[in-house]
Amino acid sequence: MELVVDLSTGGVALLGREELQRFSVQAVAVRPGDGALDALAAALGDHDVGTIGPDGDVMVCVGALRRLAGAAAKADGVPLDADWESAFAGMVEYAASKGWTAEDGSLRAHVEWGG
Repeated sequence: MELVVDLSTGGVALLGREELQRFSVQAVAVRPGDGALDALAAALGDHDVGTIGPDGDVMVCVGALRRLAGAAAKADGVPLDADWESAFAGMVEYAASKGWTAEDGSLRAHVEWGG
């Protein structure tokens, strides 16, 4: 699963909602530096998706992921089902077992910068 943030438009989309073995944030359309971190923080905040931690990783709200996955599934005409919910809960539990969550339950995600 990839949370894609287009820094040129501020748009946020969730891709690969069925791929729950991996999770990252893709920051695209801008290179790191030149205000990219501020643009990423603004886009995350504007869409109520998450925040940037002090180490530069993104803390993504689990509810926002579920909301974005549901919207993408609805657009595809394939609603999320109990199997997806179970697999998603397993992903969240795994992240927690590795220490990749915050006290509020947000998931820590590495940012991959793209051009």
